This record gives sequence, C-alpha cells and structure tokens, in this order.
Amino acid sequence: MNKKVLAILGALGAFGVMTAAAASLGGLTSASLGADQTVVASCDSDGIALAYTNTYDPVTNAYRTTAVTMSGVATPCATKTFKLTLSDGTVSLEESSGVVTLTTGSQVVTLTTPVDAKSITKAALVITG
Repeated sequence: MNKKVLAILGALGAFGVMTAAAASLGGLTSASLGADQTVVASCDSDGIALAYTNTYDPVTNAYRTTAVTMSGVATPCATKTFKLTLSDGTVSLEESSGVVTLTTGSQVVTLTTPVDAKSITKAALVITG
C-alpha cells in the first residue's frame, strides 16, 4: 500500500480512538457547559457618607471612635444587611454589622469596641440583601 494512504488511515484511526475516549468521560455535555452574567445593582447609587463620633479617653490620652453615622442612605437600602469595616489600611480594627433601619436617611452604628481615632485610615461599607 501507499505510504500516504497508510498515514491517512492511521490518523483517522487515532482520531476515532480519541473521540471515543472523550465521549466516555461521562457527564460532560453541551447542556452542562455555559456561562452567565447578571447586573449587580446598588440600592444607593449616589453614595453614602460616613461621619465618626469621637470621645476623649483620659486614660489613654487619645480620642476614640465610638460610633459611625451612615448618612444619605437611600430608602431602597432599608431592611438590607450591612457590614462596616474600619481599618488602618493593613489590618481590620473593628467590624460591625446589622440591618439598615432608616429614620431619616441616616443610621448610627455604635462600635462594639471603641477604636483609636487616629488609627482609622479606611472604611468599607457593604450592603447586601
């Protein structure tokens, strides 16, 4: 036989074996593959301001942040869960969480543990639900 014909037959045979092996993987079908995306909409599109309540501590001779007021909170955020994290840019200093309960577009979050006011350099607020 011609060498070219043998090479073609060999290639077709190898392709058939690989196809059969792939088909026997089980469970992997075109119906089980896919991707999806969705829009993650915010309940407050114009931002939320944070203001800090500081109290002087004579024992440490420093100001301590005891509460954070979230203001400008949109009504659609009401009854959603929030998590507020205060950090020094490297380590989390305090984390508070709860449910958004609006009275006039603002809410006071009392910190469980007061934080040295000068240590706070970053704040992260996440509202979910």
